[in-house]
Amino acid sequence: MLKRPLLPGGTIGICAPAGPVKREKLEAAILRIEQRGYRVVLSPSVFSRLEFLSANDVTRLRELEEMFQHDKCDAVFAARGGVGTSRLLARSDFSAIATSATPFLGFSDTTALQFALWKQHKCVTFSGPLAVEFDGTLTEATESFCFECLAGKLPENWLLDFSSANWEVIRSGAREIVAPLLPGNLTMITTLLGTPFLPDLRGCILAIEDIAEPPYRVDRLLFHLKNAGAFEHLAALLIGDFGWPPEDIESRELLLESVRAVTENTTYPVLAGLPYGHGPERLTLPVGAPVRLSILESSVRLGSALSPFESAV
Repeated sequence: MLKRPLLPGGTIGICAPAGPVKREKLEAAILRIEQRGYRVVLSPSVFSRLEFLSANDVTRLRELEEMFQHDKCDAVFAARGGVGTSRLLARSDFSAIATSATPFLGFSDTTALQFALWKQHKCVTFSGPLAVEFDGTLTEATESFCFECLAGKLPENWLLDFSSANWEVIRSGAREIVAPLLPGNLTMITTLLGTPFLPDLRGCILAIEDIAEPPYRVDRLLFHLKNAGAFEHLAALLIGDFGWPPEDIESRELLLESVRAVTENTTYPVLAGLPYGHGPERLTLPVGAPVRLSILESSVRLGSALSPFESAV
């Protein structure tokens, strides 16, 4: 369980465990976060650049773990994704992060770290906007939902304010499921196969997204997971946004055909249309927390089954 939610007036630590950020974008994001009533502290190398990384591996890991040990940090946000988090996995058991019980918000490349934290420590984190995206990139609904999620003040049905939730039932199954939710980037999840950092997916609700990969690459990733047995015993599979423009209907149809193929002969529900991905409107989702998925006649409901915080607010 996390020790406490992030409330207005709290302090957010921002570090860069993966790629470098553009200073002007992060500075604009910090201003917007502060206008929402939060204080911000930065890791020393948050604006640094070392080729496609923000800094070397030792520095990025040290600053990440130090941020969770910071007395004043009530939450930690990853500055951006990109690439580089996987390089940190074998360098630490991340017990410093887990024992701090501080809410951690990350996305995309940080899926690797978030899945490792859940596998090794059952540490709940949050898959949602990166710090740099608070520069005005996101919709108001996305920003508000993110901070409400971190404050432990979510509505019973998370999907109410998200018009982009356009569900399609690919495979039917149980009408109501309570299970741990594991949301993340498809590419990053696939890279964890064969490592000690991939959680046991059996009995979990797996939610996947990616960013504008060609459909043939998505198909390859999905079948790699299938061949490894990852789709055999899920509680449910939720398909999020894959980053293609709305007019690219062909890519979406190819994705759905691939999903149908990899879930053939399964008995759990498979749904497409989860508002979760790299677009400006998306949910923030807890990684590892139990959620309730209800599949109704004309709608889908998704909500908390148990607060990830020690005490509900």
